[in-house]
Amino acid sequence: MKKVAVVDIGSNTVKLFIYEVKKRKIRKVFSESVYLRLLKHVKNGRLSEEGIEELILTLKSFKRRIEEFKPDCTFAVGTFVLRSVENCSDVLRRVGKIFKVEVLSGEEEAYYSALGALLDVKLKEGLLFDIGGGSLEVCEILDREPKGCKSYPLGTLSFGDSVVNGVVRDERRIRWLVRHYVNPYDFEFSESPFLVGVGGSIRALKKISKRRRIKRKALKGIVEKLLKMKPEEISKEYGINLSRAQTVTVAGLVALELMDIFKCKELIISKYGIREGLVYKRVVLDGEC
Repeated sequence: MKKVAVVDIGSNTVKLFIYEVKKRKIRKVFSESVYLRLLKHVKNGRLSEEGIEELILTLKSFKRRIEEFKPDCTFAVGTFVLRSVENCSDVLRRVGKIFKVEVLSGEEEAYYSALGALLDVKLKEGLLFDIGGGSLEVCEILDREPKGCKSYPLGTLSFGDSVVNGVVRDERRIRWLVRHYVNPYDFEFSESPFLVGVGGSIRALKKISKRRRIKRKALKGIVEKLLKMKPEEISKEYGINLSRAQTVTVAGLVALELMDIFKCKELIISKYGIREGLVYKRVVLDGEC
């Protein structure tokens, strides 16, 4: 059995997960999330000094925690926020004293998310999406394998003035942007009965709906209700962390628009995603640990 640590530096949250890997099975034994919202610390295309300092403090805390678990190997990865800033190399140099961070491309991020989701959702063919704070990834599934993965700058924190403090101000603008970027004819499946959703904001929809599978009509009703609520109200009514309540509405709106674009009838929410996919590929398939 292997013990594996994964540090995931995202645009909204920075996360630490500890897994036990036995043969082809992956079991989470510990997790910690810090809502740094690094994308909000990007000014003029650069991650601000404040953002870098907050990231360093978080990673130092994670380092101490990891030492308690004594893992066989540790993977530290960064996604949209790091690959998009001009001072990425400087950030990597400074945090490199704590962890050697690998910045994933959009396609790699999408692939690992899809691979992880397929450990949970047994889907032979269809479409999958992962929405984080800074980007939206879409993959098609062919013969139970991720194919044709694409990444778009459409995360829950990326819609500017259309979302203010978690409240959607311009629903039409958000839906237009999704259609502007996502062309169904870029994929072999321009239509799919199922859409698999990945990411913390999408998993929050599972808590709200109390369902893992949500029909399009039901999702439309949920989104319409959330659009009328403030994040504080969402957090209180559904028992969701306030930071997550600030992103769940826009995530639901993006999911609904994707379902319309690809003519999907049902959303299936995966409990696994990028971290599990990374561990499965690197440790189980490639034997890197």
